[in-house]
Parts: sequence; C-alpha cells; structure tokens
Amino acid sequence: MYHIIVNPSAKTGLGRAKWRELKKILDAEKITYIVHFTKSAQDTCRYTRSITDPCLYKYNAVPNQILVLGGDGTLNCVINSILDPDHTFVTYLPAGTSNDFARALHISDLPEDAMRTIRRRSKAATDLGVVRCGHKKRKFAVSSGIGYDASICEEALRSPAKKVLNRLGLGKLTYVSIALKQLLLLKPVSCDLYLDDKPPVHFHHFMFATMMQQPYEGGGFKFCPKADATDGMLDICVAGNVSKFRVLLLIPLAIFGGHVGHRGIHSYRAKTVRIVTSRPLCIHTDGEIVGHYKELTATTDGKLLYYQ
Repeated sequence: MYHIIVNPSAKTGLGRAKWRELKKILDAEKITYIVHFTKSAQDTCRYTRSITDPCLYKYNAVPNQILVLGGDGTLNCVINSILDPDHTFVTYLPAGTSNDFARALHISDLPEDAMRTIRRRSKAATDLGVVRCGHKKRKFAVSSGIGYDASICEEALRSPAKKVLNRLGLGKLTYVSIALKQLLLLKPVSCDLYLDDKPPVHFHHFMFATMMQQPYEGGGFKFCPKADATDGMLDICVAGNVSKFRVLLLIPLAIFGGHVGHRGIHSYRAKTVRIVTSRPLCIHTDGEIVGHYKELTATTDGKLLYYQ
C-alpha cells in the first residue's frame, strides 16, 4: 500500500491539479493507497512520522512506501520526519517552483511517469546532508546555504508576488527580483571556513556559501556542477572577497555552471564543513529556513531510499 502526501498548495495550486490527474491513474490501475493532504509543514511532518513509526510497523516485511507530491520544501519536511529510513522508500512527483531534486535525478513531473515508477519499483539511494546550528539539526537532499542565497529563500517564502507569478507560470521571476533587492541591501560580513582538518580559509567580505549534494539549487542554478550525491562528500561554492557588481554578472553564468573558476567564486569539496561568521546570517536547507546563526557545521549523514 502507498501513502501519498500531497501539498495541494504547491506552486499556487499545481499540487492539487496534479493530484487529480494522479488519482485517476491510481484508481484505474487499482492501486491501494491512503492520501494525506497537508496545509502546513507541521502536517507533512506529522503524517510522515505516523507512516514510518517503527513501533507501528516493526513486524511489517513490506517497506513503507511514500509518494510525495509537492516541491523541494515538502520533500525536505518528509526527509526530516522519516523515523525508519532503512525501511522506507520514497517516490517523488515534483510540483514546486524550483524542483532541483527532480532536475538533478531526472525525475519526471508527469503523473503517468510516477505511476510507472510505482509499478517498476527500481530501488536507488542518494546521500543526505545534515546541518547543525545552535540546538537545531536539519537534513537536506539538495543543498544548505548561509548568507545571500538563504536570505533570498527567506523573503521568497513570504512574498505575495510569488503566488501571483506562479499563477502566470513566471514563479522564477520572484527569485530574480528578490535577488536584486537583497544584493543591494547586503551588508559586509567576514567569515572563516573550515574544511575537514585543514586550516581555516578567511573571507573578509563574505556573501554566501552553499553546501550541495546535487548540482542545482534555486530553480536550476548549477552552483556545484560536479556534485555527486553518492560519493559521501559535500561540494561547496563560496562567493567571497568580490564586489556586488561582479556577483551580479556572475550569477547568470551559474545557470550553466559557467561561474566556476572566476575571481571571487571559490569551489571546495569536503566531508565536513564548518562556517563561522562575524554576525548571524540566514541559513536554509532545501529552501526551508532554519534560522539566523553565526556558526554551522555540515556533513553527510545517511541516505534517502527512493524508487526511480
């Protein structure tokens, strides 16, 4: 039996429309399922915990099977709430604005292809990252960032313009307009970057750092073109010691990964990353805001089992 977690509000109603299509296919194929509609991140977390509680399913030889219909944020909530990750397989039907997890793993956004995945049940696994800051711990499947990129995510989540532009099929313009605004408001901050056991790298003018499992974030920006979510490593992209104007010129190149190697863009790979900044900055995991902190530690931790 499949448990289906649906975010009907994903991309301003696209989640609901895709669910109607998927339901027709599931019923025609006589698939047994229970659907859980979410109104908040708390709903998503609660449903996932109840589905994957090992105390309830300890004698069940069949893996927990969850189909997630929503965006990267909905998937992130599911990942952080799975209680029995070795006994749970996820099928993903993307219906968000960014869909970077699906983009990296070539997951179709068509309900009929999700049905084929359910039938085929071809097993795969991808590394998960985990970020720790303060007393919080959050897993991520795509990326975790601190600074400029996280501030863009934070404002986009509460932007009324995002809903309007999503209805027009122009949701990504939200991020472009907010990115320009945030760049103008950006205040100087310094940062020390610690990679594994190496001496720290200092940035007197730090803008952002993103630790990535997948190559893309932010709706298709290829910040870490060589990121591989099966190698147990994090790929890191840092913008530092560079002018705002130069960043404005380089960010469009990131759509193709063309920013790598340019002055002010620094690429690293490590198993453990520690970042300490001179003042608290916004931190995100897969576009979901963790909070504002001066220090974080990121590493890989566990895997997500999924059907492809």
